[in-house]
Amino acid sequence: MYNRQRSIKTAAALAALLMLPGLSEARDNNTVTPTVTMDARYDSNVRFRNANENSNSDFVASVSPAVTFTRRGMHYGVRGFYSLTADYHTDNTDLNTLSHSAGLNFDAELSRKWRFGIGDRVDYFQDSLRAIGEGILVTRTDILSNTAYASVSRQMSANTDVSLTAKDRIQEFDDPQLVDSRTDTGTLSATHRYSQTGTANASYSYSVYDFDTSGSQIKSHGIEVGFKEAVSSSMNLELGGGVEYANYTAGGNDVFLTGNVSIEKALKDSLMTLMYERAMTTPTGLTDEISIRDSVSFIWDFTVRRDISASFFTALARNRSEPSGRVGVNSVIAEVSGNWQPNKWLILGAGLSHYQQWPEDTFDIGLKRNKVFINATLISDAWRF
Repeated sequence: MYNRQRSIKTAAALAALLMLPGLSEARDNNTVTPTVTMDARYDSNVRFRNANENSNSDFVASVSPAVTFTRRGMHYGVRGFYSLTADYHTDNTDLNTLSHSAGLNFDAELSRKWRFGIGDRVDYFQDSLRAIGEGILVTRTDILSNTAYASVSRQMSANTDVSLTAKDRIQEFDDPQLVDSRTDTGTLSATHRYSQTGTANASYSYSVYDFDTSGSQIKSHGIEVGFKEAVSSSMNLELGGGVEYANYTAGGNDVFLTGNVSIEKALKDSLMTLMYERAMTTPTGLTDEISIRDSVSFIWDFTVRRDISASFFTALARNRSEPSGRVGVNSVIAEVSGNWQPNKWLILGAGLSHYQQWPEDTFDIGLKRNKVFINATLISDAWRF
C-alpha cells in the first residue's frame, strides 16, 4: 500500500506553495463563497447486494458544506475548494460516513506566450468504485484518491499552441481485496485552429501503471489525433482516434485502438450531446491490470425558463481488463433531474436514477440500484477582501 501520510503531506506542501504568489499583492482580489447542500434520498441498494441476494434499501440524509476560494492577480490565478459530506442512514447506521474533498490550482502567465499551471486534488470517502469514475459498483470501502499535475504551454503562433503536462494519480483502498495503484503520465499535445470554425489536435503520452502487487507494472505509449468542427451555427462535431502500445513487466505486449465521436446540437431551449469513447483508463482496483473502457452516452439539457432547468442522462459502458480479461463488467445508467433557483441564494433540485451492471467474468458483481432524491443548496454572498 502506498504511503497515505506522504500523499497528505505532499498535498499540504503544494497548497502552501500555491499561496505564496499572493502574499505581495493588494488584498482586494480574493473571493470566498460558502455553500451548504442538504440532500434526502431513497436508495434501493445501499450495500450493493448482488442481484441474486436480497438488497438493502434505506433512506439517506446528507449535509454537505463547502467553500471555494479564488484569487486573481495581474498575471496569475489561484482557485481552491474544500467540501465535507456527512451521510446519515435511517436503518443501516453502520454506513454513516464523513467524506472529504479538497483541491487547489495555480496558473500563471510567464510571458506573452508562455503559461504555467500546477494543482492537486484529494478525495477521501467511503463509497464504491463508481465514485471515482469507473462506473462499477462492488463494495463500500474507504478510498483515498490523490491527483497532482503540472503543465507548461507555449503559444507558437496566433493559431497554434503546444503544451506539456505531467500527472500523478494514486488510488488506495482499505479493502484488502482491492488493488492499490499509482499512475504517472506525461503528455505532449498540440492544438491548431485551421479555420474560424475548426480546431485540430494531436498528442503523445507515456504512462506507467504501478500496482501494489509483485511484478505488476505496465508501461504504455499512446498517440491520438482529432478535430472539432462547428458544422453549422447550432451543431458541433468532434472526432478523434489513436493507438496505445502497452508493455507488461511480466512479459508480452498489446496494441489497442482508441477513439471518440461527439455530436453536440443546440435547439431553441435545450442542448443535446451524443458521444462514444473508447479509451485506456486508469486501473479499476479490481485487478492489477489496465482497463479498456467503451462507453456511449447521451445528455439532454433543458432550459424550461430562466430559473428552471432539467436534464436527462443515460450511458452504457463496458470495462474489460487487459491482458487477461479477468474483469469484464457492463453497466447502464439513466437519470432525470431538475433544478429551480427561485432566488440567487437558493437552488432546489430533484431527480431519480436507475443503475444496473452485469458481469462478463467470474466475479459475481451483477446488481441493480435505484435512487430518488431531493436537495436544496444555500449559496452565500461572496466575501471579497
